[in-house]
Amino acid sequence: MKLIYWFITGPLIAVAVLFALSNREFVKLSIWPLPFSVDAPVYLVALGGLAVGFLAGGVVAWFGAGRTRARARAAERSLRGREVELEDLRRKVKEAEIAEARQKAVPTSPSKPKSSLPVPARNATH
Repeated sequence: MKLIYWFITGPLIAVAVLFALSNREFVKLSIWPLPFSVDAPVYLVALGGLAVGFLAGGVVAWFGAGRTRARARAAERSLRGREVELEDLRRKVKEAEIAEARQKAVPTSPSKPKSSLPVPARNATH
């Protein structure tokens, strides 16, 4: 990936440097309602204009993606909440399984068959 980056960026840098070296003449810049003007090299005017356009496009893209970033943050918060809820449910299921296993492990006393015969009374004087 870095190789592709340098194959694209390297020639662009070389073209910008060659453009700057070839266009060092000065031009007078003035903005109509303002009373002053500035002398600047041609390459600075051209490359500066490109830089200002690039930065303006970045700012517009940043503000344009604001809703998407907000939705992503909300989805991340929701996901974190659901992960906490999932862990809580897993813990509860595990506790229920342990309780069920303990209940099965406790031996129950065998039930005595009930007879309809009367139980003889014991002699307390014995």
